[in-house]
Amino acid sequence: MGGTVVRLRPKRHDVIVEALQLVLDFGDHYGLDQHTKDGLAGALGKVAPPEKWAFVMLNPTQQRLVLKAIKASPRPLATMAIWQAAISFIAYDRDGEIMADRETLAEAAGIRPQETTKALSQLVEIGALLKLRRGRYAINPHVGWSGSVLKREQQAAVNKPVQLSLFEGGKEARP
Repeated sequence: MGGTVVRLRPKRHDVIVEALQLVLDFGDHYGLDQHTKDGLAGALGKVAPPEKWAFVMLNPTQQRLVLKAIKASPRPLATMAIWQAAISFIAYDRDGEIMADRETLAEAAGIRPQETTKALSQLVEIGALLKLRRGRYAINPHVGWSGSVLKREQQAAVNKPVQLSLFEGGKEARP
């Protein structure tokens, strides 16, 4: 039985995807501003949409500490919504970077961008996220990761795990 092969993607699709990924990987080296990199990441997402089932590793113990800290935070519902949205935007093999800006996270979480800023700050204070630069975050490699385990171990060596030292009602909670 012979069949006909039908091309579902443009002929140069793979070249386009590789070129966009290369520019994103070396954007800092060439001085690309964050707005440009975000635009390129968005274009890459349209050309090569992420797999329907993304693989994100979570450390169960660290995740429980993050959840306890979020629950004790000033705005737990907004912070939890942003935490869940952020996890869904972890880029594969890009040192845990969250590939979404404040507005994208706000939309995904169903909250206002102003609440997003406060929630992101809270997640950095908790230690769940690391602030890379203004408006850009990565997941703490002790909490979660998407990509090479070797890269995660390298990143974990230079970052601290989440520690439970919360203040509830003026009293410090002990683990």
